[in-house]
Order: sequence, then structure tokens, then C-alpha cells
Amino acid sequence: MFKGFGGSKKKSVLEDNELTTGIVQHPVTKRWQTWISFTGHDIQCVTAHNQRDDAGRVAKQMASAWSEGKYKTGEEVTAFIKSLPTDAVIDPLPQNIVMQLSQQALSARK
Repeated sequence: MFKGFGGSKKKSVLEDNELTTGIVQHPVTKRWQTWISFTGHDIQCVTAHNQRDDAGRVAKQMASAWSEGKYKTGEEVTAFIKSLPTDAVIDPLPQNIVMQLSQQALSARK
């Protein structure tokens, strides 16, 4: 599940050590999923929540931890993500939603 934390095959458009995060509602489960991206092309959902506010809190926690430079290695990032609260298993998002999130991550860079 956390294989994407090494190097990305697509060229990064975000700065080194830059993270984009957000929340999205899954169209089938209706759960709110938090997502992260290190390149703008590598959208990865990391937690699933029944309540939008819970997902928002986790997304803010991820952004704060990253901006404070708390985690430097892939192992530290993986351990941090595994420690985050979640209400359910993460369901894969449809490709069209992943593409929308990628565009959102890339436009946030501008």
C-alpha cells in the first residue's frame, strides 16, 4: 500500500519535500478519504472516515507534520501514515476522480 514513497517514475512538478493533501468522498462507499501527493501525479489515499470533519482533521495533521519537517525517510513517513486514525479500509477511487485530484494538486502549485 505504501510503495509510492520512493522515487516517482513521472517527473515531479512539486518541489522536493513538498506535499499536497486533501479529502475526497468516495462515490460508492460515501466515506471521506484523505489523500496525499508528492509529485502531483501520485495520488494515494491513506485513510477513510465516516465523517468529513474527521477526514479534514487528519489531512491537516498530515500537512502540519510534513511542513514541520517531522519525517525525513520513507520509513518514518510510512510509520506516521500507519499511525493515523481511520474508520475503514481504503477503497480505490475511480480513475476519473484520481485524475481530478491530480489536476487539483498540480493547480495548487501555481
